[in-house]
Amino acid sequence: MTAKNRIKNAFKNLKEYKLRSFLTLMSIAVGIATLISLVIISQSMERAVGERLGGTVDVIRVLPGHVVPGRDFVPYGSFTEESAKEVEKIRGVEATSTWMVEIAIAEYEGMSAPVEVMGGNPSEIEEFLGGSVELKEGRLIQEGANNEAILSTSTLEHINRWLNADLKVNDVLKINGVKITIVGVMAYDLAGVEVSHRLLMNKDIVKEITNSEDVMLMLVKVNNLNRVYEIKEEIEDTLDEVHGVSGLTTAVAAQSVVDQVGMVTLMIQAVVISIALIALIVGCLGIINVMLMSVLERTRQIGIMKAIGAKNKDILALFLVEASAISLIGGILGVLGGVAISMIANYVISRFIIVNMSLIIAPEVLFGGIVIAVITGIIGGLYPARRAAKMRPVEALRHE
Repeated sequence: MTAKNRIKNAFKNLKEYKLRSFLTLMSIAVGIATLISLVIISQSMERAVGERLGGTVDVIRVLPGHVVPGRDFVPYGSFTEESAKEVEKIRGVEATSTWMVEIAIAEYEGMSAPVEVMGGNPSEIEEFLGGSVELKEGRLIQEGANNEAILSTSTLEHINRWLNADLKVNDVLKINGVKITIVGVMAYDLAGVEVSHRLLMNKDIVKEITNSEDVMLMLVKVNNLNRVYEIKEEIEDTLDEVHGVSGLTTAVAAQSVVDQVGMVTLMIQAVVISIALIALIVGCLGIINVMLMSVLERTRQIGIMKAIGAKNKDILALFLVEASAISLIGGILGVLGGVAISMIANYVISRFIIVNMSLIIAPEVLFGGIVIAVITGIIGGLYPARRAAKMRPVEALRHE
């Protein structure tokens, strides 16, 4: 029997048992769709986080307070410029950058709303904030130009909603009564990164409009990534001692954020892979059931085929082709479903977690999904096919 005839017979038999074949096919498709969507989303999220934190893995973020469950970050006090000088004395610290974070009132055409402003030295923005301030429109604030601000896409949307406005790059609004021009909009919003929900401005103008010099964020650049966690602890101890407050300081290494994202991704992968494996096992059992039923119903046909000269390998191949066809179609549907699920998940993630996250749809992942589906089908179809191939012609012909 030629390969063409085997494929033709396989699809003919599958058509005779449409519902049974369809249900088995769908169980394979669900498992593959789950696997594919998981791989696409996890790879896309890891790359997105890496891009946003790009260039800052050697930066430690230092805050005067702690994250309290249910209350977000709670400040316990503030640092000073002198605090930064003490941190610079620690071995392994290359440079520091101090930032103010204050609440201010934004005004535009008679409407007003509270906003958070973040003030720092414009010349240190790219060095210490890296890819998190990459712009999609406009430019960064310039040194010496006090009345300028950049902000994230989501912050601009919030301000426009609160002020009932349509502010964009080069538009002017008032912050605490002082005219400020929006000169740039950041490309990314990343939950947990400080610039994502604030107006980034020159420190001098923030001091002027808030009458404060409190340092609420210190960015510390280290010159030895192997000692980043050790330096982090030294910074906490030093600042607690300088300010005489035990537990005042929280230092967070950017690398630890990447590590945490990776750990969360691994946990999600473990759970979803388990679910996907269960679905594939169910699909495999479904194929075994379908093929066993098919062998039983076609016993006389097998006997006739053997009586006219068909060999065991022909019978074996016939049923394996059927099992492979079911799993192949299920795999293709699963891959398409996985891509569709990924797009839906990407819409949700891009809206609430990581703005404009690009999906990574690698051809090898899609091909791998189809291969896994076919292997699952072959494993499921092997036992029924061997059982059919080993039938004796006389016994098969006597079967009613």
